[in-house]
Amino acid sequence: MAPLVKVAPLVKVQGLTKSFGDNQILHGIDLEVAAGEVISIIGPSGSGKTTILRCLNLLERPDGGRIEIDGQMLCEDGAKGRIKFAGKSEIRKVREEVGMVFQRFNLFPHMTALENVIEAPMAVKGIDKAAAKTRALELLDSVGLSHRADHYPLQMSGGQQQRVAIARALAMDPRVMLFDEVTSAVDPELAGEILLVMKQLAEQGMTMIVVTHEMGFAADVSDRVLFIDHGLVVEEGKASQVLGAPQHDRTKAFLKAVLERAPMAPEGEPIDESAPSWEADATVSGDASHIAELESEVARLRQELNTKEATDTPTEGGV
Repeated sequence: MAPLVKVAPLVKVQGLTKSFGDNQILHGIDLEVAAGEVISIIGPSGSGKTTILRCLNLLERPDGGRIEIDGQMLCEDGAKGRIKFAGKSEIRKVREEVGMVFQRFNLFPHMTALENVIEAPMAVKGIDKAAAKTRALELLDSVGLSHRADHYPLQMSGGQQQRVAIARALAMDPRVMLFDEVTSAVDPELAGEILLVMKQLAEQGMTMIVVTHEMGFAADVSDRVLFIDHGLVVEEGKASQVLGAPQHDRTKAFLKAVLERAPMAPEGEPIDESAPSWEADATVSGDASHIAELESEVARLRQELNTKEATDTPTEGGV
C-alpha cells in the first residue's frame, strides 16, 4: 500500500496576535483549514471572531504570528519580535483568492446588482465586460436574484443585498470564502435565504470560514466548530461534539445563553421582498467611509491595470 500523503492545509494560522491600543484582542490563535472544509467560529461579541477574519486577508494587520494561505506566506514573526509581511504583489494575489462577505453588505449604492458583481473582475483581473457580465448573471441566478440584476441596493431587501454581496465575492473565483455574521444585519425572516445559499456553496465544496451566531447552520453545515472567548480558542472539535456535547464550562454557558435568547418568528403579514428595507439605509449611512475606501481601491487598481497595459503594448518599430 502506498504511504498516505499529508495534504497541506489551505489556510494555516499560527500564534496570531492582535491589539488595538492597549487592548489585546487575539492571544495566539492557531487554526488550520483544509480545502473544502467548512469551519464555524462562534463566541460572544467582542471575543475576536471578526478580527480573525480581517487578519486573514490583512484588512487588519496582525501584531504577531504567521498566516499562510494556499502556500503563500502573508506574514510571520521576524527578527527582534517584529512581524514581517509579504510584498504588495503577493498580498494582492492572495486577496484575489480570498472572498469576504461582511455584516453590512458594503455594496456600492450607486451601482446596480449587476454592476456591483462585475466591478472587481474587470478592475482587478482585467476581464472584459461581456465575459464579466455573463459570469455575473450566472452568479446572480445561482443566488436567486437574476430578476434583480438591474436594481440598486436601496431597491432591494437586506437579504437580497447580502446575496448580491455573496455573488460579488464569488465573481473573483476565490478558493476560500470568509463570512462575517452575514445574517446579523437582516430581519430574521430573511436570514434563511442567505443561509441556504451558503449551504449550497458548502455542498459544492467551497472552503469556508464562517463567523456566526446561527447555531443551527453551524451544526448542519460545519465540519468543525471553534468556540472563541477573550481572544483564545476555548474549545474546538466536530460540530456535533462542540454544539451537542461541549466539554468546557464556558462553552456550555455560552450555548445555554444563545438558546435561551433565541427569538421566535413573529406572527404577521408575509415579508414583501420587493420593498426596500431599513438595512439599506443603514448600509449607506453607516458604511459610507468604507464604501469610499473601496471605490478608492478600485480606482487605484484600474490605474495599475491601465499602466500595465500601456507598458505591455509594443511601440512602433518594436519586435
